[in-house]
Amino acid sequence: MEQLRQLFRFIKEGKGKIFVMVFSALVFLFFLFPFDDLSDLISSQVSKLSNNTVYVQFEKLKMSLFPQPGVKMDQVYIESIRTPALSAQELVITPSVSGIIQQKPYGHVSAKGLLKGDVDLHVGKGTKTENGVERQRIEVSAKKVSLHDLRELANLPVLLKGQLDLQTTALADLSFQEQPDVELDLTISKFELPPSNVNTPMGPLTLPDLKLSTVELKGRLAAGRFIIETGTIGKPGDELYGSIKGNIGLNIVNNGGAFSHQIGAYNFEIDLKTKKSFQDRAALFLTFIDGYKTPTNEGSQYKFKVSATNPMMPPSIGAAR
Repeated sequence: MEQLRQLFRFIKEGKGKIFVMVFSALVFLFFLFPFDDLSDLISSQVSKLSNNTVYVQFEKLKMSLFPQPGVKMDQVYIESIRTPALSAQELVITPSVSGIIQQKPYGHVSAKGLLKGDVDLHVGKGTKTENGVERQRIEVSAKKVSLHDLRELANLPVLLKGQLDLQTTALADLSFQEQPDVELDLTISKFELPPSNVNTPMGPLTLPDLKLSTVELKGRLAAGRFIIETGTIGKPGDELYGSIKGNIGLNIVNNGGAFSHQIGAYNFEIDLKTKKSFQDRAALFLTFIDGYKTPTNEGSQYKFKVSATNPMMPPSIGAAR
């Protein structure tokens, strides 16, 4: 008991010295410590923890204490055996204090210059499923992301150009024992599709070149099905302008840590208005829906529905209601 009283007396009498010592340590840690020299160490640790599947390199590293503890890296380069290389001008990681205590991946990640745009990611605690599975709330915001760079990252079979803005909120179990619930709001400006060929269940299909002022899509993913609530293709004055609504099966599968997706049955209703210039250029492509064409002053209008029980089967095309 006497030793405890002496300890408190020492703290009380030397609190000024203790404050100076702690303040000096923080100044050294956050302002004077040569964090840039840790680049090689961090790179090697990331490679080790990822079984040599991910490599990270950066030029500058800074740490901050206020308003929240965080790490800032400049000129970041990330290389993975599963995806094309990624780079960002600035990467800021701000972990949540409660997440650190609970050992959960809660926090905020901000990347400037990622895919030539800016991306923000927030992860926090979400509600549990009906079966009691714990979920995280994930919010993603992206601005002016290059559609060309995103296409290369996703390894899509067609060339795409444009700028993508995205707002999405998801409730997901990161092990995907159950399918996530996702709300999505997407806008693509200055969309361009160069002439290209894609493989379809009916054989190779030639897509004509197409330029659109904008593409807008709002939808949600629930119970393994993605529902398009509103979809707008182009604007009045574009060579192609119209709307799409419907749904498609989409399940995310965890194959021992390697995630993949499964596409199922789909059903869409499509209403398109085309100018004659696009019709002439896309005559072969439009042959499949020629029976649902109505002449207009500037070209034609196509109203039809397309569906299939499996994406590998030829679709069924009919008149829209």
